[in-house]
Amino acid sequence: MEWLQSIVEFVSSVGFPIAVCLICFWYINKQAESHKEETKKLTEVLENNTLAIQRLADKLEGITNE
Repeated sequence: MEWLQSIVEFVSSVGFPIAVCLICFWYINKQAESHKEETKKLTEVLENNTLAIQRLADKLEGITNE
């Protein structure tokens, strides 16, 4: 429970509104980092799907030309 005491001391030393603003800032930055990772993974999946669709289209084109 030492972390709780640290939070109480921080709030009492800087004031509640400032503490909440700093906590919100930290939370938003954490969410932004998480979003970057998710976007990077989605981009990779989308590129892989595009390649798969292109391969299927090439095979279908080969079948229709025969």
